[in-house]
Amino acid sequence: MMSKKGFTLIELLVVIAIIAILAAILFPVFAQAREKARQTQCVSNLRNSATAVLMYAQDYDETMPMSFYYMVGTNNLPCAMTMLSLVAPYLKNKDVYRCPSEPDAYDVDAEFKALIPGGECGGFTKIGYSYNYGVFLTTRVDRPALPLSSVVLAAETTMISDADLVLFEGNCRAAMNLRQGDAPVRPRHNEMVNANYVDGHTKTIKAVQRPTLTDCNYIIRRVVNVDVQRNPYCVAQGPYTRKCGESTPRACAFELDGLVEEDTLGKCFQ
Repeated sequence: MMSKKGFTLIELLVVIAIIAILAAILFPVFAQAREKARQTQCVSNLRNSATAVLMYAQDYDETMPMSFYYMVGTNNLPCAMTMLSLVAPYLKNKDVYRCPSEPDAYDVDAEFKALIPGGECGGFTKIGYSYNYGVFLTTRVDRPALPLSSVVLAAETTMISDADLVLFEGNCRAAMNLRQGDAPVRPRHNEMVNANYVDGHTKTIKAVQRPTLTDCNYIIRRVVNVDVQRNPYCVAQGPYTRKCGESTPRACAFELDGLVEEDTLGKCFQ
């Protein structure tokens, strides 16, 4: 009679160890591949939104949409008409503004409802991107919407990008040279930021974690009335690292904000 031969304890432990090692090697690769797929979807979203913005501009005498302004909505309640709602008729899907790598994004409608009863006029929620306030201007009596002809370097000037709409308080805001409500870049895709530009193209930009400052170790991102601490990132190269008129580039740019122009030292932002 033949006896059954099984695995010894040592053999089982060796097999388990090999599986654990393979898992440790492969799981990060799978995670990067999954994030790469999300990045591709994000690029597609930004490409579609760029096309929609330029279609809007074409229909409105080569003028860019405003960042936001207040009006009375269809329900007779005051609401904020944002760039999102202005461009919405040129998009087939509101989810274009949702980055697949940021499911818990900024709720625009909820935040405006804290200010006015009608919230955001189009009811946009969970927006994973922010836009260039140098291109999409806020309404003021002395400042109308931006004409496309004012954009000197359209291929260098951003419109919409991966960013956090955040709050800055006290020393942190002063240390980062930002205003309350600005939007630093957020490298959601393997430390890459996706952005679209006024000429309609979309590309990815390498971001780096900003060196720690003694008076500002994190930024505060608002998620439906909840403050979330995050490490700040920035872009270390490109025209947004130097303001026009300055002789020395900054160590890094927290935002992709402003119109890109060129002075005697090269490309810079206004």
